[in-house]
Amino acid sequence: ETESNFLQVILSETDRMTGLVQDLLTLSRFDSGHSEMHLASCDVNEMLKETYYAVRLEAERHRHIITIEAAPDLPQIRADRDRILQVLMNVVSNAIKYTPDGGSIQISAGTRDASVWIEVADNGIGIPPEDRGRIFERFYRVDAARDRAQGGYGLGLAIGKSVAETHHGKITVSSSAGTGACVTVVLPRK
Repeated sequence: ETESNFLQVILSETDRMTGLVQDLLTLSRFDSGHSEMHLASCDVNEMLKETYYAVRLEAERHRHIITIEAAPDLPQIRADRDRILQVLMNVVSNAIKYTPDGGSIQISAGTRDASVWIEVADNGIGIPPEDRGRIFERFYRVDAARDRAQGGYGLGLAIGKSVAETHHGKITVSSSAGTGACVTVVLPRK
């Protein structure tokens, strides 16, 4: 049994390192301007559902309630579907990670002017004011000890910012320590 546990730890660390290398390669490609984008017409509601089903079990493990509130007739966006899903999964995973068990996470989407916005709001620990300006920096973690224990390297939001900007959009955060956070991704309509 000890050997089995040791192998599980080795496999887990290997997965973490593989993820780190992939994230660093992604950022390097964005930096060099060589990140391939596979643009296509994308259904935002379908991406929201896919994100929900991908994180549902982890949310249930923490007894979180995730809700989706989006207009059924959201316009299509022209985007690299996999990259936008990567951003959404990261933002929702962060909400799960930084919300105490039994919390709530709301995913909502709508339109404003020539854009589609997607928000992920939680009632978690929030982000202290002194950290808000740095959360999109590479390797920056608000709670490094907790993040390290849960497998984070502080690259997810940096990648999210690069992806949003490559799509001529943006990603922002609003938060108060102790009252949760709201991350908003704004992307141009198709």
